[in-house]
Amino acid sequence: MQATTLQFPARSEPRQPVLPNGMERDGFVALVDTVAPLLGVGNAALSTFRTMIGMTKPSAFKSGTQEPCCYASQCEIAHKRMVDPSRIRAHERELESAGLIERRTMANGARSGFAGCGVFFTHAIARVHDFLALRDQLEAERREHNTLRGMRSVHKRHIKAALTDLMDVMGMTAEVQTLLDAYERWPSADALHRLSLEDLRQHVEEADSLCTTAFDLLSDVPESRGEPAENARSYIQDTNQDLNSVPCNANAMMRSAGLPAHSDLADAPPDGGAYCDEKEDGRRATERNTEYLAKLSPQQLYRLCSEEMKLYIDVRLGAGGRLDFRSFEIAAEQRVPELGISPSAWEKAREALPRGAATLAVLIIDAKASGPRPQIKSPGGYLRGMIAKHREGSLNLVGGLIGLSQRYFEQIRA
Repeated sequence: MQATTLQFPARSEPRQPVLPNGMERDGFVALVDTVAPLLGVGNAALSTFRTMIGMTKPSAFKSGTQEPCCYASQCEIAHKRMVDPSRIRAHERELESAGLIERRTMANGARSGFAGCGVFFTHAIARVHDFLALRDQLEAERREHNTLRGMRSVHKRHIKAALTDLMDVMGMTAEVQTLLDAYERWPSADALHRLSLEDLRQHVEEADSLCTTAFDLLSDVPESRGEPAENARSYIQDTNQDLNSVPCNANAMMRSAGLPAHSDLADAPPDGGAYCDEKEDGRRATERNTEYLAKLSPQQLYRLCSEEMKLYIDVRLGAGGRLDFRSFEIAAEQRVPELGISPSAWEKAREALPRGAATLAVLIIDAKASGPRPQIKSPGGYLRGMIAKHREGSLNLVGGLIGLSQRYFEQIRA
């Protein structure tokens, strides 16, 4: 008997565009919601789009055997939206111009499921990968906008401290008045959210330049007055008066480094570290931390940074900037989104930790999360752990810096 070979029909390819695997109709609507501003679609037209697409079969977006279509008349849609039908006609023109719908009607403009006439979404489905790219672009711009606002916050903190010192040592001279007038023209923190990305970039550059001008002027003051530079109060320091109530055990942070004093640098990091034994005499621990910080120069701190953070600092130095703590703060702001640390976690760190401590925390996390053998898998989780340890009084950033120093010298010897 001759064997019979069973023949199975070949799987036919979808005849119509379909949504990618893992995306359903509601996910597609959410995607369109996100990119609608870039498509020129307003909120009212977008609400009409949601209403129409909600009147289609979800399976039609995945099967490829039929085109998803809303057969409802404009009057029906207007009734659902509780608007005049003339508004629906305007919305449909707006949506069609943006490439989100295609209208196919009978000669008299009627729509019918029997005649295959209505509002079709096939063209929009075919553009889903374009919409995904637009969403990625928007997300990248949103992250950059957040980073730039953080950098402006750094510049604002520094210019306020610099202006305070300039008025203390120089009085209200014409130069100081010019700087003050320029600073007072800065937009408020709330207004920054309304700036376009390009306008915000320009403002942050101008703010950075104003800070540099103020620092240069302040650095010339000791020479003009014949005073030693070390007697001048550091122009990069914390201006948050709330820190005055926190016992400080690291006030000798090196002035020439442009580093602010920190109040919690002798506490223990989440994974333990130097001086984390709670039974150790606090005075001796403070002395050791103070001695270590007093010897820490900007160049030494730079060596502890990851290659990525060094790159941001190098860009500033190449543009004529100086290696001071402001460079590390700005680099930290730029590294935070790249490390995957959420804006909420970073905001909590800046609120919970004294100024400067948050920057050192990111420097330590970045160094430990980078390189061929990363020690941290979740930078955001690690930062939240540091915040918790700070609140417990057991965060030790000094220990983290010492650990990075040891790793640096081990790499040199290897």
